[in-house]
Amino acid sequence: MFVLGDSVPAPRTDEEAPMAGWGQKIEDFLSGPVTVANYARSAMTTRKYFTERFPAMLNRMKRGDIVLIGFGGVDHMISNGMRYVPVPEYQELLRLFARYIHAEGGVPVLVTPCARYAFGPTGEVVNTRGEYPRAMLEVAAELGAPVIDLTGRTMELWAQIGPTRLRQYFAWVDAGEHPLHPDGQIDSSHLNHEGAAQVARVVVSELCALGVLDQADVDVNALMTPPVLPPVSTEFTIQSPEAALHYAQPVGEPPSLSKPAVGGLAGPMVKFSGTAAAGTDYVLFFEQGQYLGGAQVGPAGQWVWRRSVSWTAGEHVVQCVGLRGDGCTPVLERRFTVRTDVLPPVISVPSEGAFSGPRPRFSGRAQPGTTKIVLLERGLLIGATGVDEKGEWGFKHGHPWRPGTHTVEAIALFGATESARTRTTFTVVGIPEDSPIRSFGASRHACGDVCEHRPFTGD
Repeated sequence: MFVLGDSVPAPRTDEEAPMAGWGQKIEDFLSGPVTVANYARSAMTTRKYFTERFPAMLNRMKRGDIVLIGFGGVDHMISNGMRYVPVPEYQELLRLFARYIHAEGGVPVLVTPCARYAFGPTGEVVNTRGEYPRAMLEVAAELGAPVIDLTGRTMELWAQIGPTRLRQYFAWVDAGEHPLHPDGQIDSSHLNHEGAAQVARVVVSELCALGVLDQADVDVNALMTPPVLPPVSTEFTIQSPEAALHYAQPVGEPPSLSKPAVGGLAGPMVKFSGTAAAGTDYVLFFEQGQYLGGAQVGPAGQWVWRRSVSWTAGEHVVQCVGLRGDGCTPVLERRFTVRTDVLPPVISVPSEGAFSGPRPRFSGRAQPGTTKIVLLERGLLIGATGVDEKGEWGFKHGHPWRPGTHTVEAIALFGATESARTRTTFTVVGIPEDSPIRSFGASRHACGDVCEHRPFTGD
């Protein structure tokens, strides 16, 4: 059995602890002659894997081998031009993976990406994978290929576990909690060993249900042993935390907060970070007197924290208190605003129906605080640009455009939040591809980017 995919199923070394990939745990539920070759690697999209690693796997694969195709966790990252793969291309690459494997006698199994640790303000599990799970299910239905809806299955499992316990399945540790991460690590995407084992259990169970694996291939006892519910996170085991807000004689200095900034904008899953004075062991967070959670302080006084559920949109005032061996610190208050959506950008140039030369310039305005504008044509990401303090943005593509009519879409980003798309259709005026002007210099070799020679060839 081969495992293809990105960093979530990928194998992890001891130096990468507590992180583990679900692909490396599959063998724990197998018996008999089936072995696992985990070919998943970090930062892999369908496009990158198909051209860089897939041929090596095909050379090793034999007739009857099972190939799990688990992509989509990186492909949807529209904020990263080197990684983003639009849905139509993603689906076509999945078809190519499956067809190559099937043609060589292998058994392709499509696997949608594992759900992240993401809960809405009222505790419901949030799908952060966009359209990509649905897109993979569509390809599987079209090809008649076996498919595991790991996104849906893990969302169901996360809902059963709940936000106060799920952290125990992820590579998320407080400062000072793990020797390899003295400053702490908030990771809501990658699993730890226990979480990876439980996701592998889901994958193997689904392979049995699909008939891809027989009962003789699996360790039935290991597979059927019910998982133990992970313990409640430490931050929710503190007794009467609200008493810290009303401590009669505060001692020491209050904790300091570096993020979020005073009065700043933040996303719904904002990460808090800061330091605390020597002697402070733990920091607690409150809003309107209600306890939200807390984090351990590291040996150098550093700490990191993220709320177990998302914040609601609007202004928030959070109180932070440090716990010490000799009492509680004074209260630190921090005001910030959470944005859960972003308005579509305005495209001023080129305006709808305008004419442009072969190097069109794009510009417009966006909601203040917008972090990036991305531009697409037919779903292909063609460029991205920042937004200045006034909310203005501009972009010029590095290559000349072909003559004709073009429709470009712009999306505003605020962190991981995407706006609706704004479209503009314009016409590039230029020498047509079939114009005889382009053949006047055909007897000579093509020139470089900068050339003063004659005749003119159209660009």
